[in-house]
Amino acid sequence: MAGNVRRGLEIPEPSDYSSREDDEVTYFTDLQQPDNNLPESAKVINKLLNNLVDSTWEVISEQEKIKREEQAAKQIPVLSATKEMKLPGRTNSIVCSDDGLYLFLGHTHGLSVISTSTLTSVRTWQDERVELTSISCASLGNATHLLCTVDDMGIARLLVHHMENIYLVKVINETEDINQRNICAKFEVSRNGHFGAAVMTSSGSVWLEVYRFPQDVWLKELETKQATQTPQSTEAKLSPIVLLMKIKPPEIPSGTSLKSPSEVLLKTEEGTIIGSGQNHLISSRQWENQDAAFRRMFMKYLSSSSVTPPQQKAQGPSNCTCHFLLREGFHSMPGEAKAVRNIPIAVCLWWNGSHNLLQYLLKTPKEKDSEPRPDALWPNSQEILCSAISTCTRFIVLGLEGQQVTIWDRRFGCPYANIVIPGDGAICKMKLLLQSHLPVTSLFQGPFLPSLQLVLTCRNGTCYSVTVGRGRDTCTVALIERPAGPGSSVTVAEPVPFLKCLVLLMQRNGEVSIWETEDGAPVFTLNLPLTHVLGSLREPVCLLEPVQKKLYITGDRKTPLVKVTDWKEEESSLFIFSFSENTLMDSYRITSSAVSEKETRGTILDLEEACNLYLQERADSWKERNRNQSFKWEQLSKQDIK
Repeated sequence: MAGNVRRGLEIPEPSDYSSREDDEVTYFTDLQQPDNNLPESAKVINKLLNNLVDSTWEVISEQEKIKREEQAAKQIPVLSATKEMKLPGRTNSIVCSDDGLYLFLGHTHGLSVISTSTLTSVRTWQDERVELTSISCASLGNATHLLCTVDDMGIARLLVHHMENIYLVKVINETEDINQRNICAKFEVSRNGHFGAAVMTSSGSVWLEVYRFPQDVWLKELETKQATQTPQSTEAKLSPIVLLMKIKPPEIPSGTSLKSPSEVLLKTEEGTIIGSGQNHLISSRQWENQDAAFRRMFMKYLSSSSVTPPQQKAQGPSNCTCHFLLREGFHSMPGEAKAVRNIPIAVCLWWNGSHNLLQYLLKTPKEKDSEPRPDALWPNSQEILCSAISTCTRFIVLGLEGQQVTIWDRRFGCPYANIVIPGDGAICKMKLLLQSHLPVTSLFQGPFLPSLQLVLTCRNGTCYSVTVGRGRDTCTVALIERPAGPGSSVTVAEPVPFLKCLVLLMQRNGEVSIWETEDGAPVFTLNLPLTHVLGSLREPVCLLEPVQKKLYITGDRKTPLVKVTDWKEEESSLFIFSFSENTLMDSYRITSSAVSEKETRGTILDLEEACNLYLQERADSWKERNRNQSFKWEQLSKQDIK
């Protein structure tokens, strides 16, 4: 009997085919072949196996049928634009004032200021030779806004919008000889307009220039100019800006010739630490030993990974990304001045191809001609690809090679979380949002340890939503994973700050939708009129305005084929989606007040005040903590502990 059973259920020889599905089909086919030599017990087993396979396939088919019916029955609501406004030309950039009253549009003929209440142009700054490509805005108060612009020729301009007038303050890289002009790649202003930063390039070299703006003096001068000058004037001779520092990419530190630790201590600035930032005092022999040990430990990864060729690495950094930082933490850095609320004290930056995040205090160097040195260095295991910062500047998020994400907490001076994103696409864009309105699932969640929501976009078009918090599990949801074609890849992914757990997605095929981060499914579709399409499918121009809860999207009219050659005819419009007026959004509105930026901002003066705030937070959350503890004990009692 045993011999007969072995012949009926003979184990096949190893196959060269890579598909396990083919082996399973062959196996069950052999079972179905009649064998009169099988005993009765083997026939019963054969019949039971066949019945089991048939019932399993029936269950799978029924589940797939139910799933298809549910997807067909589920209709995604479609939202249409509530208002439309004609644009003067092709719009490349759009920003909004902090109070939500004005829109600033950079287009082919200059700059336009739009009133959000009436959707009319209140003032324009025009130049037929200028096409603005980027705008950075800061509110100075008293209906005054500071605008940092860059045009398509790499010229950076500083403009001021004051009392419905626009004044050109300064051209940053203006030179008499156009061949000697530096090209500006980025020009950004800090949130309250105290500082500005411009990335300049010239003859293959790149550097960052940081400016201080005398905004208090400017406000007084603008008041005087408003009373004496005619409204037609477009230039204003205000007090000059101050070039605070010029930061160049740091050189690779070379080994020191000092031979003993005592000599190293004598060379340090204060004699308390060895090395500060990039100012290492390490011998050449130590660098060689460290590199050799690293290569021995990770040889298999270095040999198999697709690293960048050495000739590309030797070209040096080609760009710089910077963020202005407010005061944070309980410690003071050497030479740090007394911080003023809402005024940045430092700027952090990273260069392309670098592993380190550098931090410079916003102060004038001691020596006039000396190059500024970083006051802090935040090391990372991989090369930095992109970065984002919270509005309170407490959290810094870095997207690294190998699908790694590191979140630095400046308040405590340590990493807040380390995440690995699934897939093989390099992270290219990210957005960060505090999500304190999420359900409290951690004993340590609150103003000190809030929950964060990240929206990540990869170069292959995939998009992920990540919810992370200290002391709780990280939740990663794939919104768009492995696009079927280039048209499905994501170009814009941004969390909606005034709606709970929703993300705005724009795809290259022109689809605009709002997705839920918990289950990774679309909940709303936003449609432009049939006569228009997105202005740019690769880089759509849009803006989420949190004060009035609106979405602004630029669209171009569909041009017939007979008019394709007529480049002068440009019909662009600005479409407005008002989420506050739509009843479908009621279930997603944020009713409870989230952790405000003031609570997470670095306004803590000393350690005693920090401890008092922490103890107050613990006292307010004791009920929730008791409920969580009871639930965990209940779950633990149901498990068998051996």
